[in-house]
Amino acid sequence: MSKKVRERKCLVTGQTYDVRKLIRFVVDPEGRVIPDVAAKLPGRGGWVLAEGKTLELAMKKKIFVRFGHRALAASSGKPKDVESLDEPENEKAKDRKARITVDEDLPDMVERLLRQRCMDYLGLVNRTGLLVSGFEKVRAALKAGRCQALVVAEDAAEGGRRKICSGLGNVLDKLRVIDMFTREQLGQALGLPNAVNVALLSGGTTESFLKEFSRYEGIVMR
Repeated sequence: MSKKVRERKCLVTGQTYDVRKLIRFVVDPEGRVIPDVAAKLPGRGGWVLAEGKTLELAMKKKIFVRFGHRALAASSGKPKDVESLDEPENEKAKDRKARITVDEDLPDMVERLLRQRCMDYLGLVNRTGLLVSGFEKVRAALKAGRCQALVVAEDAAEGGRRKICSGLGNVLDKLRVIDMFTREQLGQALGLPNAVNVALLSGGTTESFLKEFSRYEGIVMR
């Protein structure tokens, strides 16, 4: 039996999506709206599609301020996530004077947190033995068709990707190529001195990394 997909409604688009395509936000005790990228913080949450343009639209239309007031107006009992910004009659007078703070750099904060999660997942891929590093080893994995994704440092030498795939035909057309992390970021995540090209083999942790990366990519590509 396939696992049931968790879905939530985006406060901006009004559409329902798989939670893996969304970012959850909560209000802390000081009334500050903060990203809950792991979707584990307590309280009423609000979900926004993991797209840079959608997040910027939420900022422009003050969606997070409205969400904050709705979140603080939670009734007693187990709080449910906010799916609508329309206020029920019995909540309209509650917490309207509460101060809701939304940092101007909220989109950048989301980007940083998602990038760190990508690095954490990449480290997990390495620890589970599904990551291959080093020019010759990566090339061998590519040649054998064992790769699900190729991660190339965005500041790698020009032509390096072409060199590592030289003579392997259209291998790059058959797998995901990711080049949105620096050599330093990859090195810190993997504990490697020169992480320029790394191959990710098929497996559960690689799938988890790719799902997390898709959110990061959506936010960065504004």
